[in-house]
Amino acid sequence: MERFSRSALGMLSISFVFLLGCSDSFEIAQSLDSSEPSALAPQPVSQQEAARFLTQATFGAKPDEIDFVSRIGPRAWVETQFNTQSMDSHWNYSMVRFGPPNCMVCEASYINAVMESFWLQAIQGPDQLRQRTAFALSQIFVVSNVNSQIDSVVGAHASYLDMLSRNAFGNFRTLLENVSTHPAMGQYLSHFRNEKEDPATGKLPDENFAREIMQLFTIGLWELNLDGSRRLDGDGNPIPTYQQSDVSGLAKVFTGWSWSCATIVHSCWAGWDGQPWSQQMRNYPDHHSSSEKRFLNVLIPANTSGEESLRIALDALFYHPNVGPFIGHQLIQRFVTSNPSPAYVRRVASAFNDNGQRVRGDMRAVLRAVLLDNEAIQISFSQNRNAGKLREPILRFSVWMRAFDVKNNFSTYPIWNLEDSVSSIGQNPLRAPSVFNWYRPDYSPPGDVMARNLVAPEFQISHETTVTGYVNFITYVIERGFSPGHYNSLLPDYSHEISLAGNPDALLDRLNLLLTYGQLSTSTREIVREAIVSIPANQATSRVHTAIALIMVSPDFLVQR
Repeated sequence: MERFSRSALGMLSISFVFLLGCSDSFEIAQSLDSSEPSALAPQPVSQQEAARFLTQATFGAKPDEIDFVSRIGPRAWVETQFNTQSMDSHWNYSMVRFGPPNCMVCEASYINAVMESFWLQAIQGPDQLRQRTAFALSQIFVVSNVNSQIDSVVGAHASYLDMLSRNAFGNFRTLLENVSTHPAMGQYLSHFRNEKEDPATGKLPDENFAREIMQLFTIGLWELNLDGSRRLDGDGNPIPTYQQSDVSGLAKVFTGWSWSCATIVHSCWAGWDGQPWSQQMRNYPDHHSSSEKRFLNVLIPANTSGEESLRIALDALFYHPNVGPFIGHQLIQRFVTSNPSPAYVRRVASAFNDNGQRVRGDMRAVLRAVLLDNEAIQISFSQNRNAGKLREPILRFSVWMRAFDVKNNFSTYPIWNLEDSVSSIGQNPLRAPSVFNWYRPDYSPPGDVMARNLVAPEFQISHETTVTGYVNFITYVIERGFSPGHYNSLLPDYSHEISLAGNPDALLDRLNLLLTYGQLSTSTREIVREAIVSIPANQATSRVHTAIALIMVSPDFLVQR
């Protein structure tokens, strides 16, 4: 850091800290409301438009991908991505090879293997939209290795991430069932080997998953209109979606589920015959509640099988009118903007309800609606004073790695334990602190954002410690790489940027495109330019390090508009 301009870094760091107070200079998103149907951006699009779109839809824009999207346009890119296969499975990486495809050094082990696989596919995977969607889904359908029975079970997390990837472009109903019956979720939210009620002892089924599948995974707490606004009763009060009796009734559905086995015997139920994490759970009739099950105005008759009870329950949730706006709103937040307009939410929810061919829950239709809507595509919407979202730390880090082709000689990404808020970025894949993710979708920080009834989810993990930790971390890795000095250090390729270092404006133009998709403010650009020219021209590498660091701690980068 000694070679960086301290005054420039200080000015931008102060601007960064403004986010903690949510001042008018740094506001989170509410796109312009419009009742007009969505319109696609023209093809081809400018490089700036292409880079902005890739910022929303991928783990970060790369120069060749910017060129590609600029030529074919966002819609064609999305359709291409729907047909792009993953480079690998997390299971093969973590449980079969213990390393990347064709690995020369195959030594990945324990839970870190899954994190290595996550980063490999996030940074190098050709199926970027699938990877970003799976990441978004993992933040809704949370399974974590923190404070859980699967804290170090590699197969649980590898299989679960693969399941989310397989369902990213499928149907939400299938996704919901696969989430509900995956042994990782069963262990995490405690409906794995959930026993039926026992009137003699007063024992009742565990209600944890029954509550969360409604509150977090499908319908939310309040009845919603198609545009995501809350429905009101005759007295003007919000209407709850469910009551405790609904939770108790639904909990009976999630009894009797355990390991998948060819035969239904106690040794399989108990896991003595193996623990097949890559297979969905099966139902064991002796442990499943045979009583009637009532919830959400649904009655499942007594003596209905476990499989049929699950089908009826998941269908009831899937067809609830809340699911489209509830899930659609969260996907918009994860990809585009924190506070989408009611019209935007309505269009996405409508796509969930009907893909144009009378199919409900088509994830491809939902993703098209999220990413290709006017409010996502058109740069003019980003000029709204409330537009955008705070980039979460994982996406800030991934943008740097993809923009500068960060890698080592072994095709591995040994990146672990990033959740330390003092020495790292304060967020790590697979390690959300609870089922509520790293931050809640409805979180609103005190100050201007809360006063205007807006939300800013990522601010929940943005505070004095994480701000300082991020600045220190990112400026260090920009200059030295990640884990410097180790045989598998991850190093950036700045060769193109170094070739431009003698021309500060050309260097800034490139970094502006790669990191801030052409939206670097005049004031920030001038600060960075002054820092560049203050460094002797023969220190080209230092000029590049300084420019990248200053941009990546600026509000222009931290706010995705």
